[in-house]
Amino acid sequence: MTNLRIVSSGQQAGKPTDEASDIELLHAISMDLIGEQDLAALYGKIVDAAISITRSQFGTMQLLRKSDDGSGNGLHLLVSRGLAPQDKAVWQWVLPTALSSCTQALKFGRRAIIADFEAWTEIAGTPDLLAFRRAGIRSAQTTPLLSRDGTLLGMISTHWSEPHQPSDRDLRLLDILARQAADLLERTIAEEALREREKELEASVAALRETQELQTLLAAELGHRVKNLFAMVTAIASHTLRGSSDLGRVQTLQQRLMALSSAHDILLQSSWKAALLGDVAAAAVNGAGVAGRIRLDGPDVGIGSKASLNVALLLHELTTNALKHGSLSVGGGGVDLTWRVEGKGSDETLRMTWRETKGPVVVKPERNGFGSRLISAGLTGSGDVVLAYNSTGLMCEISARLNELQGAE
Repeated sequence: MTNLRIVSSGQQAGKPTDEASDIELLHAISMDLIGEQDLAALYGKIVDAAISITRSQFGTMQLLRKSDDGSGNGLHLLVSRGLAPQDKAVWQWVLPTALSSCTQALKFGRRAIIADFEAWTEIAGTPDLLAFRRAGIRSAQTTPLLSRDGTLLGMISTHWSEPHQPSDRDLRLLDILARQAADLLERTIAEEALREREKELEASVAALRETQELQTLLAAELGHRVKNLFAMVTAIASHTLRGSSDLGRVQTLQQRLMALSSAHDILLQSSWKAALLGDVAAAAVNGAGVAGRIRLDGPDVGIGSKASLNVALLLHELTTNALKHGSLSVGGGGVDLTWRVEGKGSDETLRMTWRETKGPVVVKPERNGFGSRLISAGLTGSGDVVLAYNSTGLMCEISARLNELQGAE
């Protein structure tokens, strides 16, 4: 191509004529850049320094990035000097197919110098040449900005209003300035990527928070509706059994529904996933109004929703029996409800013991009602229940594999 030079950064023919003054200039530029905190102002000072070094009339700094539609790379104008607003609009986004010193540097990966656009045969008769004419630009050089690992980050260009060939001294100083500018760009790109990541994380957290708030709202609404359902079922049962000669059966049904409702409230607090055995037991005892006479002791053990309902019903039956026939039917009687976990891994077993003390002598019932059958079924419906009718009160030990109790079903 006529009048187009592609040269490697650092290429030079000789020493500068006034090395001391160049060192002073670079020192002044470095001190000015170090003291600037505003990025836009910092970019402007880098371009001002390039213009000062090359004694040019125009200067630009561009960032290599993908287009907004992601179709390909282009050069985005970060800052310019000497360009009119309409000219800045033309070169705000430069495609690799355009004809200019910056696209030639992009194409070859090295500095590009165009000493005279009018003598460059490839640009003759193109809209690109008309744009340079309108801007008053006759010549240009572009120096690539490379990261420390050699990645192309952007370009720094200077332009002259007359044909011009920059000196080796100018190019050498531009290389030093380009190193500073590339380090700045690399840091800026990393900071922008970090900010974008932070924004994405903030958006994800906000979306998660909204989801959790919605789940909480829905769980509260579901809990309200289920409580209403329990109340409605209790009312229907009471109305259906109204007039029955066995009022005790009506009360028993109502109390069992209330025990289920209490267990449901506890499960609702954990999104119906699991509950602590101690919480379920405490709710069952409190529901019967004998919290002060039943002593609870055991480690924190999580159990699934189905097991929680089973525990609630089973303890309700044991408490009811104790109130009617056992240790809770007399003034000095009480109950010790304890639990422990034995074994390891898949063999871990929960052992829960109900031990009545200071109560009347109890005997094995002659017939098994619903409550007795429920107790005998244990926590998982498979038994593993030991019942002892002692002289001081009932003792009931229930065992079950912990992994079975912790399942949702």
